[in-house]
Amino acid sequence: MRCLYYCRNLFLFFLWTIVDARWPSPFDVRIDHHKVETSHDLVINTARPQFSWKISVLDNLLQRNVQQIAYQIQLQSIKITQQDEKFEWDSERIISSQSIHVPYTGQYDLLPSKYYSFRVRVWIKNLEEPSEWTDWIQFRTPIFNLHEYVTKNADLLWIGSTKINMNELRKEFLIPNASPIKSAIAYISGLGYYEFYLNGNKIDPSRKLDPGWTTYEKRTLIVSFDLSANITAGMNAVGVKLGNGWYSQEQQHGESKYGPPRLIFILTVTFENGGTMQVFSDQTWTGREGSIKHDSVYNGEICDSRNDRSNWSRVGFNDSLSAWIMPEPMPSPANISRNGLIVLQDMPPIRAGSDALHFEVITDSQQQGYLNSEDIGDMKGAKLTDGGTLKPIVMWDSDSGVKTFDLGQNMVGWCRIRFHGPSGFGVYMRHGEVLTQPVISTKQSARNIYTENLREATASDTYVLRGDPVYEIYEPTFTVHGFRYLSIFAPPNALTMDDVECPFVHSETTLKGHFSTSNPIVNQIQHNIQWGQLSNMMSLPTDCPQRNERRGWMGDAALSVDEALYNFDLIKFYHNFLDLIIDVQRDDGEVPDFVPGNSYPPDPNWGTALPTITWQVYRHYNDVHTLEVYYNHVVAYVEYFHSVYKSTGLANFPVKYGDWVPPPPQPMTNTHLITSFAFLHDIYLLINMSQVLGKQEDTNTYTILYQKLAEEFHQVFFSTSSNFYADGMQAAQVLALALPGVVPTNVRAAVINQLVNDINQKGIHVTTGIVSTAQIYPILSDNGHHDLALELISSTTYPSYGYMFTNSYENATTIWELWNAPLTGPGMNSRNHIMYGSVGAWFYSHLAGIDVSSNMITIRPRMASETKKHLMLKLDCQLSTLYGLIHVSYTRDERDTMANSVLLHVTIPPNARARVIFEPLFIGGQCKTLIEGRKIIWSSDVNKQNVEGFEIEKDSTTGLMTVHIGSGQYEFQALWQ
Repeated sequence: MRCLYYCRNLFLFFLWTIVDARWPSPFDVRIDHHKVETSHDLVINTARPQFSWKISVLDNLLQRNVQQIAYQIQLQSIKITQQDEKFEWDSERIISSQSIHVPYTGQYDLLPSKYYSFRVRVWIKNLEEPSEWTDWIQFRTPIFNLHEYVTKNADLLWIGSTKINMNELRKEFLIPNASPIKSAIAYISGLGYYEFYLNGNKIDPSRKLDPGWTTYEKRTLIVSFDLSANITAGMNAVGVKLGNGWYSQEQQHGESKYGPPRLIFILTVTFENGGTMQVFSDQTWTGREGSIKHDSVYNGEICDSRNDRSNWSRVGFNDSLSAWIMPEPMPSPANISRNGLIVLQDMPPIRAGSDALHFEVITDSQQQGYLNSEDIGDMKGAKLTDGGTLKPIVMWDSDSGVKTFDLGQNMVGWCRIRFHGPSGFGVYMRHGEVLTQPVISTKQSARNIYTENLREATASDTYVLRGDPVYEIYEPTFTVHGFRYLSIFAPPNALTMDDVECPFVHSETTLKGHFSTSNPIVNQIQHNIQWGQLSNMMSLPTDCPQRNERRGWMGDAALSVDEALYNFDLIKFYHNFLDLIIDVQRDDGEVPDFVPGNSYPPDPNWGTALPTITWQVYRHYNDVHTLEVYYNHVVAYVEYFHSVYKSTGLANFPVKYGDWVPPPPQPMTNTHLITSFAFLHDIYLLINMSQVLGKQEDTNTYTILYQKLAEEFHQVFFSTSSNFYADGMQAAQVLALALPGVVPTNVRAAVINQLVNDINQKGIHVTTGIVSTAQIYPILSDNGHHDLALELISSTTYPSYGYMFTNSYENATTIWELWNAPLTGPGMNSRNHIMYGSVGAWFYSHLAGIDVSSNMITIRPRMASETKKHLMLKLDCQLSTLYGLIHVSYTRDERDTMANSVLLHVTIPPNARARVIFEPLFIGGQCKTLIEGRKIIWSSDVNKQNVEGFEIEKDSTTGLMTVHIGSGQYEFQALWQ
């Protein structure tokens, strides 16, 4: 039957090629890394953008080796006024297979404040006709030099008040009817946060906590909106709510450089006849204190809804109950004298609910894979596909008058709550990750929410009802909470679960990775990682979302970036974070431990975020431009620690945190070894960057330095009498093995044995902190101990990932900060930390075996031996790349239970090539037969090679079998003997 299916599709494909038909147009088009499909107002902040697209394939046809041989891009300006000159650029037919990061090569730069549109088509190998064109895709350019525009315009003011809590500002303005309106572009920044209203309507309702948090004196972000469809001739009204956000002395522990909220606003209206008018933030606006009496990221919000004014942002509003007064001119947050900048926010915003997460992979049903729902098992927590808004799964009365709701999932956001009660009735709400700590002897909890681990953050909201006759809904505006449980104290009405819903809030992104197996422990860890990663994406990567911290700790960001980029589309997000790092990089190359922040000098395993994130973004997106932009900053950073090294050597290399929080009672290994690892790691990355960029002199210089340091590392930290590094702990062996060229060949086996023996002596448990945990799983898999790595990840006893959701006290739906969270004190004990989520990269890179770090995709699943295959009998993984979807799925012994075999389904996207590597299923195993689509393509009896377009290689030393393939869907069976 399968043969008939293949033949039928090949016949249909042949028919399609001889009729007068066009190949489908490219899809998932991107410009300057922005996804066109998910960007409603496409603002491209460069005069020379790059384009990417994916090649379509015909529906229901099994096509292979689909290759682009040429492309054509057409770009044109859109005339807004009669005076505008039409601009057109046509690349014409470019003979090239390039479909990612294709540069705009027009003679002239794109102009600022203009509308453009473009379209793309491609030519496919063996087809004469080009594909269909994409639709024309519209975008606009902003004011390119916003900083200069803002600082040189004397009529434009930052406005606010030092006298009152002026958190609502409004202005009415007249647009003459002399000529039709062609465009209306606004620029706005409200610090710390703002919400923007026009003629009574909130602009972009799901957009929250805007603009992104920065070191404001160095970089203040401003956001642009196209209001062309919202503005009308005649009177209009604009309203802005302001929140404290991170721009407050309360949030910044009293730093005087931050202060009251402030607003800057620019509106430029262009008419068809070429005329323009502008509305600026100035002292013609009026402001007051609105219904939000206090707001704080850490401490929540106090809202008295009796102060709401329903029509406050509409024309003709007249308030007889409030005093609207003239705002004061306020100083710019950007320190002009110290090169502070006001720049466009060029990354997706924070959003709430369904608009926050898009999907490029299928997560609920398995297409052409081998897993089914029974294989995957039940999962604790909510699904990312549930629509972005969580409902309680259970509720109860905790204490007298306290109603507690369990959302079933540790999340980040807030709750919309429906109240009904008299005007002036006050309600108090608190949020917590877990319930009160159980009594150890009984393991029972009082089922009150536990808030001690929030430290000084109250994570509470207070709402005063206005007394609407039916009901009213409260939803916080300028705060965010990390929580699973919500307690409402003495509500005015008998609340039900239907009265509460809680939007999940994070930086807008796209889910690009899906990973599931027949191992339920691994599946739950993957669930917890994805929810934890999203929870800690709040315009920058944070460490935790609940207590009085939530900072951009660079150690956490460096450890999680590889995992994050496998799971989510985050190139703009990480570009912004790299900008935040270099904003505060000192002249000597030094960076702090977290940004925004001034915690100088960094621990080397925290400062590594600069080189590590730069390199990982390049690896995952093959984007050389990222290396070009940040390369000199990476060099400066490495040279900073090089200068430190000259006075300390590796033996005394500086330490602040080391291999943070190993599982008690385990001690931390030699801390100088840990930081020396980071130093060598970063030099090695720099060597790789210099090679990509063709900087041969740097390559030579840092290669010599690395070789010298590699020898010193071994000499300083290796014990010749014991044949292991430092004190013999797991972390020391792992970090030495993770550095190329450090462990000499003659002692490598001894070091690996020391690591393996220690893991076994600890009952197959890790003793590693966050730095070495990120390395231990790939080290084991790459050095002949993949079975042990699978046993480690499958453990449910302390300390392990599985213990986090199978212990007697609480069941985690995100990743803990501490291995023993329920049994330790509250001071530093987050239940939603991403630093240990680093293991998620190993899921994709080793368990599924996907490597996209070069033009040739590598598929090399590491599989358990025959004796341990029960740990992972089946696997299914999808990864959406810039070329399209990679799908890897395998099952063991599916067709012939008597044979040592594996069935492997692989999908390679069009315009890509791959090598599929099969590993022996047992030590000394030799491949007997390779089958694809039920046809033998290689046999040890015949030793066939290059059969039917397959290029096959056998490594006689390792037993590895490599098959080179083009795009398309394949089903292989490998039999071993």
